[in-house]
Amino acid sequence: MRIAIIGSGYVGLTAGVGFAHFGNSVVCADIDPAKIEKLARGICPIYELGLEDLLKENLSKGRIRFTTDIKDAVKDAEAVFFAVNTPEGEYGKANLTYLLNAAKTVAPLCATGTLFINKSTAPVGTIEKIRETISKARGDDQFYVATNPEFLKEGTAVEDFLHPDRIVVGVDHPEAEQRLRALYRPLIEDGVPFIATNIATAELTKYAANSMLALRISFINEIADFCELVGADVKQVAHAIGLDKRIGSHFLRAGIGYGGSCFGKDVKALALSGEEHGYEFKIIKALSTVNDLRYRIVITKLQKHLKNLHGARIAVLGLAFKPMTDDVRSAPALRIIHELLDHGARITAYDPVANEPFKKMFSRSGEVTFVTSLHDAARGADALLLLTAWDEFQAMSLKEIRSITTGVLIVDGMNMLERNAAEAAGFTYEGIGR
Repeated sequence: MRIAIIGSGYVGLTAGVGFAHFGNSVVCADIDPAKIEKLARGICPIYELGLEDLLKENLSKGRIRFTTDIKDAVKDAEAVFFAVNTPEGEYGKANLTYLLNAAKTVAPLCATGTLFINKSTAPVGTIEKIRETISKARGDDQFYVATNPEFLKEGTAVEDFLHPDRIVVGVDHPEAEQRLRALYRPLIEDGVPFIATNIATAELTKYAANSMLALRISFINEIADFCELVGADVKQVAHAIGLDKRIGSHFLRAGIGYGGSCFGKDVKALALSGEEHGYEFKIIKALSTVNDLRYRIVITKLQKHLKNLHGARIAVLGLAFKPMTDDVRSAPALRIIHELLDHGARITAYDPVANEPFKKMFSRSGEVTFVTSLHDAARGADALLLLTAWDEFQAMSLKEIRSITTGVLIVDGMNMLERNAAEAAGFTYEGIGR
């Protein structure tokens, strides 16, 4: 099938190389010339395991190409995917400006009978806005619309696209469903569930999924806080309840809260969408409050031992919001480092892949010393603060690291380490809920 994808960011690029891998002819468009130039040379602008290899493979086979020319991208497309940014807007509402502008621009350039599919995360009712925008721009209704939410996890996006748990599409016409089934045929033939629903159901499914995952994280974090008050161990609590088949173990890791571009934004957008329809999501609204305060826990633990943070040298290990990605959007490290700087602390920061993205995102980067190795970060530090669960940090030689630190405190914001091992190496250990 001939496919055009508008937007070559995280979602658009992963989908583009994935559909190309299935044998389709894909054109990815983006307004950023520098990004397109890199992609055309097989250079991936984001860190995502396996993505660059798949990109190069499909470029060499001629299945995918990149352009800034929207007209060129869509001229022969049977299906046009929108994968543009829908950032958090005023009062937490999803900002659909980029998405609707893309629909308006693309609509008159496409042939009669084109299928327009939204892959951007957007609230219930968005497809109807897209339909209205396209109809007005084209002056006819000779097209189809659908929504196809993505459920990719950063760090495993390629694997998630090629081997998904399910495929969800929202359609209102048999032709739209038929084309999407054809597009995903390789996965359907492998037994991946293909769930075709009405449009509103599919739109809500994305928000419901992310909110459920955010709920599990916030739940176990509240249990962790109570564990500290009563002398319980949250890791053992999580393990025990996770063995219950009705609950499962996923997303029950206590820590410093969720980050990234999806959970926080989607939780707020769902709560506001409820208000717009006269419904109050009481639990969903509480998630943001619980998560927004998580940064305080590591500050409190540092102050407990160091007393005065002014002048203290803190080695921050991990800047990305999760391991296996260089994404720092809404990363806990942003708020935590900002707070530490306000207290007068001196920060040395290291992340295996996210130093540069963090420098660009963080407004006070000039006040932080960024280094390129774990040892350089730890050397002379009064305390180690672990904020991202990279394997490198879990595997570090604690005795070796202790030999180069000035202080003895480790605050493990991700519960990566074991207390006994840290204390045996000469550290004072502070975990979360333990």
